[in-house]
Amino acid sequence: MKMMIDGQKTGSGDGKTIPVINPITNEVIDTIPMATKEDVDRALEASKRGLKKWSAVPLKEKEVIFERFFRLMEENKREIIGTLMRESGSSVRNGLFQWQGIPGLFRGYLETAKRCDGKLLVPGTEAGHDGKTEQDLQMVVYEPVGTVLAIVPFNAPLMLFGYKVAPALAAGNAVIVKPPTSNPLALMKLIELLWEAGVPGDALQVVTGAGGDIGDWLVADPRVDAVTLTGSTEVGLHIAGIMAKRLAPCALELGGNDPFIVLEDADVEAAAREAAAWRMNSAGQVCIAPKRFIVQNSVKEQFTKTVLDAVSKIEMGYDMDVEAELDQYIGLDFSQLKPGKTLMNSLISEKAAIQVEQQIKKTLDQGAKLLAGGRRKGAFIEPTVIGEVDKSMDIARDMEIFGPVMPIIGFDTPEEAVEIANSSCFGLSGCVMTRDWKKGMHLARNIESGGVVVNGTGTYRNMMQPFGGYKLSGTGKEGFTTLGEVVKEKVIVLKGFLQ
Repeated sequence: MKMMIDGQKTGSGDGKTIPVINPITNEVIDTIPMATKEDVDRALEASKRGLKKWSAVPLKEKEVIFERFFRLMEENKREIIGTLMRESGSSVRNGLFQWQGIPGLFRGYLETAKRCDGKLLVPGTEAGHDGKTEQDLQMVVYEPVGTVLAIVPFNAPLMLFGYKVAPALAAGNAVIVKPPTSNPLALMKLIELLWEAGVPGDALQVVTGAGGDIGDWLVADPRVDAVTLTGSTEVGLHIAGIMAKRLAPCALELGGNDPFIVLEDADVEAAAREAAAWRMNSAGQVCIAPKRFIVQNSVKEQFTKTVLDAVSKIEMGYDMDVEAELDQYIGLDFSQLKPGKTLMNSLISEKAAIQVEQQIKKTLDQGAKLLAGGRRKGAFIEPTVIGEVDKSMDIARDMEIFGPVMPIIGFDTPEEAVEIANSSCFGLSGCVMTRDWKKGMHLARNIESGGVVVNGTGTYRNMMQPFGGYKLSGTGKEGFTTLGEVVKEKVIVLKGFLQ
């Protein structure tokens, strides 16, 4: 598949490519170009022309373009979801979830942009530099920030494309998308459809290649006015350091090691089933999935037993037939596919699975006990439950495992549960299970994270929320209330206009 630069589908300047591999079968699905510095320069130069063009398009015309895009999406639904499943090792459930959110994201951010209408300051409310403001018209207006670099991760490329590109386009920015190298194809097809729908090819572009190279070229270039990234904390810190040198904004949604706290007065069996379902969803490759299961000692045995029963019923997708899955589920709404109703998918690659395997081994070497799973087959990791986890172990603190692994950590008092939850360098999301709402609220206020759900998992996210984390989980927010991430605020004063 070709890059999309300045309205043209193009290979790299030197012809080099990167294979896109199905992690289940190890088959090469397609190739993508490995962009050169000259390719990146062409995209950056084009983006400045695209910015002028796209920012001048009225919102009512953007709305027509977006609605045309949604119709094209429906016409290409099976192809795109099938491509996503093959390149990601993903389940059809995951594909439908991402797919169905995209129109809502584009429509919602466009409605937010319609309300980004500035304001007039009340004349004469404070002294100006000459002591008088009564006759001055002071306006606050909003302008596109410029060219936005959207760096999209592998674990939810379609949905997170929507969260990054929809607000940037709605606000009139030009966008350069850096898709995940491992699974870029479905996302790139969506951008082709946006071109076909009417978004100019210099206002929305795609550059592909190894992130360590083209990412640095793009981030360090002053023609990139803002960066939005979902990715690892290591990469986020690197980008923040580059952007800080020129005081350019960046929104970073990074790693997490989210606590799932179960108090003894909770519905323990329901909590355990919820924990297993959402941790094993998408093979554990969800940034806001629960990752540390902090359970009061008086009910830990009951919780563990229920979790083990739940994970024992999970069917692995070693021989997943993508076409059969599509035939069975493509016409359904995502809400009809409850967790556990479809096959558990692989990780994004065998390399990723090996890393998870090593993290499991490290935890066992530190004294924890393997209760279920733990084995790897290619890019698959069996649903894994680990007991006797001490709060001092790496997995209980700063080691984020991006795979289907459930460490169970005991505690005696609610204060100890909060202490364990806050012992991590991360602070993305979390949850508290309890029948006592006041106690749940107290713990939620004391947990250091960008979101806490009482009696539900931290995977709770909707488009209206200002979504983002504390500490090393990132900076900046995503959601309809946060269009300010991709606009600039300007004050225009007409001195003496009201005389």
